[in-house]
Amino acid sequence: MIRHVAVFRFAPEFAPAERERWMSLLRALPERIPELRSMSVGTDVLGGPASHELAIVADFDDLAGLEAYTRHPAHAEVLRISAPVKVSLATVDFEIQDAS
Repeated sequence: MIRHVAVFRFAPEFAPAERERWMSLLRALPERIPELRSMSVGTDVLGGPASHELAIVADFDDLAGLEAYTRHPAHAEVLRISAPVKVSLATVDFEIQDAS
């Protein structure tokens, strides 16, 4: 299984209501992208100096599933919203043992 982790920092003009709408679209992706086994979305609760504002953790069966997610129109839709207000993005994709 492949785990995809992404952490974000945003420009101040990314209003709270727009962030909530964006996070709702992210949370709906498992229903829209068959290759996406699960997704968690959350905002940082500590606000430390090295903290990012928001993170996603997504699981896929394999690299082909991750690639399908990356190319999927539903993923492109969330990117269109976040791209103009994204200040920083860091990602890590790694293999994990399937828990099932």
